[in-house]
Amino acid sequence: MVDNTVTIVGTITMDPELRTTNSGMSVLDINFAGPKKRRFTDGEWVNVDDDPQYFSGVVFGQQAENVSTSLTKGMRVIIVGKLNYSTWEDQQGGNRSKVSIVIDEIGPALKWATANVDSSSSGSSDMPKARDNFEENEAPF
Repeated sequence: MVDNTVTIVGTITMDPELRTTNSGMSVLDINFAGPKKRRFTDGEWVNVDDDPQYFSGVVFGQQAENVSTSLTKGMRVIIVGKLNYSTWEDQQGGNRSKVSIVIDEIGPALKWATANVDSSSSGSSDMPKARDNFEENEAPF
């Protein structure tokens, strides 16, 4: 199996759109753009601002609901996910395709911004609870 994990830093280009499937699952579509980078002969990477790269992504479940209340157009975000290639036939019978990102993690980029983080009480977490009763010589992990 191929692991196609990608990490992208970009700016949200329109307010994320939250919807609910017939089965009740929350799904959020998000679009963002990142600067294209070019490497010069001296080895330095430089942003090429006149030619941004545009991406679309999708978030599912409780995370989709959290993103819809936390992130808006214009915010700089860090996204980690997997590339997803889909194909379909349009109304005229032509074949169409799209590469999108199924987002595993998304959050604000804090290089030039700050954030207030509140725990979500409505969702379940896959993260184990922290233990605070360690023995004196025991590692805390």
